[in-house]
Amino acid sequence: MRITPLTETPYKRGASDDPRLGDIVATPTLKEFEKSEFDAAILGVADDRGIVLNGGRAGAASAPAAIRRWLYRLVAPSTSWRIADVGNLELSAELEKDHKSAIEAMTVCLARAKRVILLGGGHDWGFAPIAALIQAGRAGFVNVDSHLDVRPSATSHSGTSFWRALEGGIRGADALWLGAQRSACSPMHLDYIRAKGGEVHFDDVAADWLGKALRRAHEIGKQVQALDVSFDMDVVNASEAPGVSAPQAGGISARNAVRIVRTLSAVPAVRTFGIYEVSPPNDAADVTSRLAARLVWEFLMEWLGAGESQGRGLEVGN
Repeated sequence: MRITPLTETPYKRGASDDPRLGDIVATPTLKEFEKSEFDAAILGVADDRGIVLNGGRAGAASAPAAIRRWLYRLVAPSTSWRIADVGNLELSAELEKDHKSAIEAMTVCLARAKRVILLGGGHDWGFAPIAALIQAGRAGFVNVDSHLDVRPSATSHSGTSFWRALEGGIRGADALWLGAQRSACSPMHLDYIRAKGGEVHFDDVAADWLGKALRRAHEIGKQVQALDVSFDMDVVNASEAPGVSAPQAGGISARNAVRIVRTLSAVPAVRTFGIYEVSPPNDAADVTSRLAARLVWEFLMEWLGAGESQGRGLEVGN
């Protein structure tokens, strides 16, 4: 397993009265990273082969760079935050080999950081954080996504992550899907999840669907040792997130996406957070990349910012 450090210096404003994340983030080599401890680590996987294998639009390979471009311009509420961006996973010509390397990389990052943020890439990379967490005990996940991604397959692709998780050690009672769209989910896949004991909350017109789903996420957080939050950007309405691999009409609003991330970040058991399927070549004025960066910022702010809004996301409507 190899990780390539960032070659481009993150944006730095250089103003003591207005520091940005780029001013405080460290960009260590892997060896340097392993000698220190951090509040959060950021790892990129610049790859979209799994998306193409699943019939989606290519383009997510450039997402980590695009998200970083906007993330490091956002305000750093505190200069005491210890954040390390270790760079991108080094890829080979063998996708399955790279998936094993991603699990190893996540394990290394979790050993030195309280929380790890993964910037995809396709959603097939969403299995690596879960697999790393399972090694330490009972783990669960919340998949915020228009799709269920439980397609059985001997080959890893963007539709397999949560099938691999359920078949690889995650209990159904510790698995939650949030924001799924009925028009994008196979009834057979839904039956599979329910047979396993998992719970799916669709992006419905019912006024209370989101509050119920988020309360369930907090319940799962209390019954596991570690929780992964997996956020596929196609869960957001295509009018607000056009640059994704599989755009969806009628998804959740960007405003609710922010509230969901805030609420889930407040769950103490959360150790990993991933952003997936941003597709910059298919974006418009970097709208989707900017939103993805904002969600990463919200995840950090809700947690490291002393919980200014702890739990407020529970009281949201559609």
